[in-house]
Amino acid sequence: MTAVAVRDFDERVVSPSTEHLLRWASAADDYSPIHFDRDVAAARGFEQPLVHGPWKAAVLRRLLAGWLGPNAVIRELSVRYLRPDAVGRPLRFGGRLVSAASLADGSTEMRCTLWVRDDQDRASVEGECVATVEPDSAGGLPLERLRAAVRLGQDAGTFTYRVEANDVEAFAKAIGATPGTDAPATYFGALDPVERRDLDLDAFLHRLPYEMTGGGNAFNEVTYERPIRVGDVITVTTRYTEVYEKTGSRGTLLFRVRVNEMCDETGALVATSRCGHVLSYRLEQGGSRP
Repeated sequence: MTAVAVRDFDERVVSPSTEHLLRWASAADDYSPIHFDRDVAAARGFEQPLVHGPWKAAVLRRLLAGWLGPNAVIRELSVRYLRPDAVGRPLRFGGRLVSAASLADGSTEMRCTLWVRDDQDRASVEGECVATVEPDSAGGLPLERLRAAVRLGQDAGTFTYRVEANDVEAFAKAIGATPGTDAPATYFGALDPVERRDLDLDAFLHRLPYEMTGGGNAFNEVTYERPIRVGDVITVTTRYTEVYEKTGSRGTLLFRVRVNEMCDETGALVATSRCGHVLSYRLEQGGSRP
């Protein structure tokens, strides 16, 4: 067992507004009127509309990631809703590190309690968390964590897209090609789930405590079995195949390589693309984010 002092995390005060909850309702498809209609809330005995319970849990989860730091992986999180909270009233989000234990792989398992309290110090949410914290690996990038996040060597996601005439026409015009039934050879990029923001498995990289000095595409390759055509329904399966780092003029370079397999509605392979993306970080002393 690792010796660890019980400590409270810095509490954060958040006042949920109607805008917060409308955005949450849109994202979660939860438009129950008790969350934004004062008359409906009053009919059920409340002076104000009520905050979504899952919204409170989501804010708590976001803050928890900051409290535990960039090397932490949250393994378990459970919450209990104890009482409703009114929209517009300030809420205090907090937590406490209760214990830590060393694991065989060198990481540390941390157990925490969590809470949300109203302006009268009444708990409206209570919860528990189990997280593991990886060793700092001499200040380097958390490659093993990233490899696990992108499911290296496994299918990371499957997405289906219909190739529409207007999309092909707009794409062709953008690159100076003549629109036609066959999509331009570079159209495979328009079917990449990562470029379309339909797949994001490594967002935590943008929260690492290092200065990011650049980034972009490293390379793109594609092999066609036949052209992509207007009307095709293309199913794209993405798999990450490589994660590695190099030293460059702008700092430490992190490369992620993925393969997209594109099949038509019959299951026949249409194309295979191989894409690389690079981010650069400054890891030396003084290069961390403020």
